[in-house]
Amino acid sequence: MGVDEIITLDDGKEYILLSEKVNEGAKYFLAVETINNEPSENYEIFKEINENGELSVEEVANNEMKQQLIDEFEANYDLLDEQGA
Repeated sequence: MGVDEIITLDDGKEYILLSEKVNEGAKYFLAVETINNEPSENYEIFKEINENGELSVEEVANNEMKQQLIDEFEANYDLLDEQGA
């Protein structure tokens, strides 16, 4: 599972993985929901789960952890903007 990949959740919603971050050995993704194959205004943070080699994601529910990850993702984008990327 990686950046630019499209994932489909059990409820049928599709997300594009925009950015990834490893934090304390766990991989997290910033993702945007797609509606009719177009990015929406709905963003989510997912944690990658590896169960016996099978990858899945779960929504980050802990608000403190979610805010920390949002801050880190935003810092990465700010750095890219400063570098002109």
